[in-house]
Amino acid sequence: MFRVGRWIASSLSTLVFLYVFFEVPVGGTRTLWQHAQRIMATPEAHDLGTDLRSAGDQVAHRVRTEVIPALAAGPDAGLRHRGTDAGGR
Repeated sequence: MFRVGRWIASSLSTLVFLYVFFEVPVGGTRTLWQHAQRIMATPEAHDLGTDLRSAGDQVAHRVRTEVIPALAAGPDAGLRHRGTDAGGR
């Protein structure tokens, strides 16, 4: 019963947020959606998008070249097994 009430409250609050975001003018004649569109159309926002894409590409490249091969090699890759180090331990 509590889950149903929580789901209803969550759904209603989401609907209210979406209504306000898209339909209610804030600070004049524009809605929050229209304000967000105007902000994202600025040159600074485009520069931010370009920088974020570049950073994301760098992270993806490192994951492909370092992380995935390390995971594929297994948990003991790169570690010496017992008895193979200089001390014979």
